Amino acid sequence: MLKLITLDLDNTLWNVTPTLIRAEKSLVSWINNHVPEAKAFYQKENLISLRQQFNKQHPDKKHFPTTMRKNLLRQCFLQSGLSKDKAEDTMEAAFSIFIKERNKVDFFPETLNILETLSKQYSIIALTNGNADLSLIGIDDYFTAHFSAESTGRAKPDTRMFTEALAATGHKAPEALHIGDHPTEDIQAASSLGMHTIWFNQNKEKDSSLCHPTVEIHNLSALLSEVEKIHQEIH
Repeated sequence: MLKLITLDLDNTLWNVTPTLIRAEKSLVSWINNHVPEAKAFYQKENLISLRQQFNKQHPDKKHFPTTMRKNLLRQCFLQSGLSKDKAEDTMEAAFSIFIKERNKVDFFPETLNILETLSKQYSIIALTNGNADLSLIGIDDYFTAHFSAESTGRAKPDTRMFTEALAATGHKAPEALHIGDHPTEDIQAASSLGMHTIWFNQNKEKDSSLCHPTVEIHNLSALLSEVEKIHQEIH
């Protein structure tokens, strides 16, 4: 019997690209208005350099978006001449602007109905490499739990998030279904544990032979019926 559904967030329940673009624009505007001396340092070439330095010094954290973002901001503010304490306070203020906008997502049309329907029948756990905040977005009531790369210490396709979701609910992999858009991070990872998978290949850009999902869909309107089919097959 299907008991647990794990869900990717970005590009599965919403298109994250326009959200990140808006959040970045809001952050740049805030920096320009509140810390103009840092404007020259919060530029693409410098950010790339700082990111490379961080990845070299902290390879285990290079897929942690909040840690990375805060480090980039902190270093830019230090480079601009702010004291350590002032740079830290300014970093937190700047990050709050970014994360607020980052969580103003534009749901795919079917998303809220899907969450409402599935949450009535299954435990739902969010698994993400990003830093979406379910509470800020306003959908936390649909979820039993939320695991991220930063909360577990490992980014997908490492399977730690999946195993923690199974452990949190006490369910076994054959009783679980993972839904996501990434062939490797989502589908291959979940499949390797014996979970059922639905690959949301929205733009049909990739070949399903890359990941061998249980089911491949191209539109979320097909999701609920496919979940029901899987439920019936393993009932």
